[in-house]
Amino acid sequence: MSVSRRRGYLPSHQRRDQILDCALAVFAHKGFHETSIADICVRARIGRGTLYEYFPDKRGVLAALIDRIVRRVLDAIQHWPSLELSPDAESAEASYVTFVEARCGQIMDAVFADADTASLILRMARGTGFVREALARIDQQVVGVIAADIRAHTAWGVVRPFDPQLVAEFIVGGMEKIVIQALDEQRTIDVARIVRELAVLVSRGLLPADPRPRPRSGVPAGPPLRRRPSHTARRPSNPA
Repeated sequence: MSVSRRRGYLPSHQRRDQILDCALAVFAHKGFHETSIADICVRARIGRGTLYEYFPDKRGVLAALIDRIVRRVLDAIQHWPSLELSPDAESAEASYVTFVEARCGQIMDAVFADADTASLILRMARGTGFVREALARIDQQVVGVIAADIRAHTAWGVVRPFDPQLVAEFIVGGMEKIVIQALDEQRTIDVARIVRELAVLVSRGLLPADPRPRPRSGVPAGPPLRRRPSHTARRPSNPA
């Protein structure tokens, strides 16, 4: 009985996904370089001709796996819930730290939704150029979102008048470095701690010395940030 007779019929998009799932399983077991087209076909129970209907070669399969992860991340970005600064925070700084923390958390959640698969594909794709292209696609979307945040907050008088694009690229570049290193080393990272520390660091650089968010839609601005003294004042010594 031929291979095509053994496999059940699947619509085109389902067959493509099935081939990718099988290829990923074989890659995980044998490694990308040791895996052949025949190995993938055996796992997927298809003939070579069927695979070549969807992919030009093994590199094309790997490129499609990377594209699937990128699309998942981009889809998550498109469905992010909107974020707004809270006027009820104890201070402007606390409000902005909370905002940046939530935005960074959205980014991390999107990337680490399937960390094992992302880590495997990242290692396989090293040196192919696929990783650089994939990151560029994700960066474009994420940088755009953060730059829009900063642009709006600058117009409201919440943050200093920085270049929104430059600041967004700086933030995304730092997060990208942390994420890639963690995935590459198959290392678990404390996402909550990282986004919190990043939020505090970024916020204190963006906020002016006396941040007062401008009121929006009739919401009164919060009180000015109260700064703590950098050192304890010395008490005058008792007169002799």
